[in-house]
Amino acid sequence: MVASEGRAHELSRSWSLKEWIVTSASVASIIYPLTLVLGTLALRCIGERWWITGIGLYVPRILFGLPLPVLVIALSATGRAKLLWTQAVAGFVLAFPLMGFRIALPTHVVRGAPAFRILSYNINSGHQRGQYDDVLAEVAHFSPDVVFLQEVGSSDVLAPLLKTQYPEVFASDQFVVATRYHIATQSMPDPIEIDGHPHRPRFLRLELDTPLGRVVFFDVHPLSPRQALWRVVWGGRRGLLTGRSFNSDNARAFYENSALREAQASAFGSLAAKEVDPVIIAGDTNLPDLSWVLSHYLSGFQDGFLQAGWGFGYTFPTDKHGPWMRIDRILSNRALRFIHFEVGTSNASDHRCVVADVQRAM
Repeated sequence: MVASEGRAHELSRSWSLKEWIVTSASVASIIYPLTLVLGTLALRCIGERWWITGIGLYVPRILFGLPLPVLVIALSATGRAKLLWTQAVAGFVLAFPLMGFRIALPTHVVRGAPAFRILSYNINSGHQRGQYDDVLAEVAHFSPDVVFLQEVGSSDVLAPLLKTQYPEVFASDQFVVATRYHIATQSMPDPIEIDGHPHRPRFLRLELDTPLGRVVFFDVHPLSPRQALWRVVWGGRRGLLTGRSFNSDNARAFYENSALREAQASAFGSLAAKEVDPVIIAGDTNLPDLSWVLSHYLSGFQDGFLQAGWGFGYTFPTDKHGPWMRIDRILSNRALRFIHFEVGTSNASDHRCVVADVQRAM
């Protein structure tokens, strides 16, 4: 009698554990896609204005997908396959709005109409691999009509090399522009003041006479968030456990860094919006997808990747794991349209170049 009662008790405990696992898997399968939706909305609507979501913008988005295979296996193993639709929803949210996947749509090319090709490339001072040789090889591979380079390093070395291929080359600060077209004007904006302190605007304005007529170009490279983000990383695992990674000093450093980047994006975005001629904005924006700053100051411009690209379009970083962030962009106003867009494959820099073909809007 005692033995049978013990056996019944064991079966009851085993059944309770099984029920708990089944219930947990079912509840988690519903909570997970809701969490992804809420997380996506938080990144998009709050973004850099709260330092937690601001840092979240710059982490690999694939990390948000870690629960997905676990939940798929758990639902299948516990006989809850009918709830797999929740993970299909989660996969859609993860791939498209969160990670930025784009399905290529056909673009209409007007045969015989003038067009030009622009390449934008943060070349990391040309020192990552083989100085400037690999950079020049990537430029030659795409044969663009206009080349925008950021973080050039020594323009005294690079400019003469580009002049062998392009009739007009202009260098200023960290930027080099090489083009087959006439540079009508070029200018550096005034410093940006924040709390009474001047800061570099980190962009360049040019007007080029192209086959499409006069086009205004902005070569841009707002401040990188790297220094502020590294303060959290330097806290390490112990810093995360003790809370030292998430403290007021790190938050203040992030807000100061973000405020300057926002001011720089606002400066060139506002100037570009006032132009009456066709406009191209190209460069390393340091603004990932879902960035509030990107949406607030640059949403009035077309994104070449969204118009004519496909896949994820990631451009940074080019380490052994491959790029997992899209921050290098080519934008235009409505006077132009993108008929082709692609991302380079060279590891000559810690960024991939971006290339776009442009025609007049119909």
